Amino acid sequence: MFIISKGVTLLTIIIQFIATVLLAFLLLGCIDTSSNYSNIYLFNYKFNSSSSLYQHLTLDSNSTSTTNSSSTSSTSILDSDLSKISVKVGYLALCLSANDLQQCTSYTNLQSIPQLTITFLETKFNLLNIAQTFHSSIVHSHLLMASIILTLATLVILCYLILPISFGASIMKRIGLLLTFINMMLWGLGSMLQHQSVNATTKLLSGASFEVVQVSRGQRAETMTWVAFSFLIVVFLSFVMMNYVAMKNSRAAEKDRISDNRGYMEKV
Repeated sequence: MFIISKGVTLLTIIIQFIATVLLAFLLLGCIDTSSNYSNIYLFNYKFNSSSSLYQHLTLDSNSTSTTNSSSTSSTSILDSDLSKISVKVGYLALCLSANDLQQCTSYTNLQSIPQLTITFLETKFNLLNIAQTFHSSIVHSHLLMASIILTLATLVILCYLILPISFGASIMKRIGLLLTFINMMLWGLGSMLQHQSVNATTKLLSGASFEVVQVSRGQRAETMTWVAFSFLIVVFLSFVMMNYVAMKNSRAAEKDRISDNRGYMEKV
């Protein structure tokens, strides 16, 4: 029974660790040009060359020059077809792609990449402002950060429970049950908000731009979100089972103690 209990705890640790890694990579999506990060994004938008209004779009040459970017990157963006320029949006950063060039930066350092001012029928707008507005007004990273902190705290509790000691184990199991319940509810809310926000942004951008802007959802980020949430549910159920078994064993031990006391009193 002891070996089975520790085996279940070890399996729960593995599941919790995977959930922590998934949430961490989701938070760090688009933070670097490496494919491990740049391919994790909430949504990606670019100009639709098949739109009848596409021919009225022009790229402002002054918008591609920055103090930190090289002349090569600015020239590549300026010479590229507008339909090949895309922006990937993550929780903390975004990635700008043009031809074979890709630049990623955080929202606090947007000035380090070309701003891409587009002129549409004498009206100018910044392509990166869409990502900035989404980050500041629609989806916030606070829920995801809080969930990562809770998953790390739960992981520490699980590592303690697998040790061959029994001091404070019942208390740690109760604390773990509380933390996993809060985390499950918190990231459940975060997952739904992310899903609905991305869907709404996708439909709104396409409709408001008269299909000039083509938007696609990040399937990898979506999958990571719901897999992590599913794992958090499994960890919560594991703690429910741990506490149930502990309570059952405690009651059985209490009954045995009472029975032993009665037997002793009868002998006396």
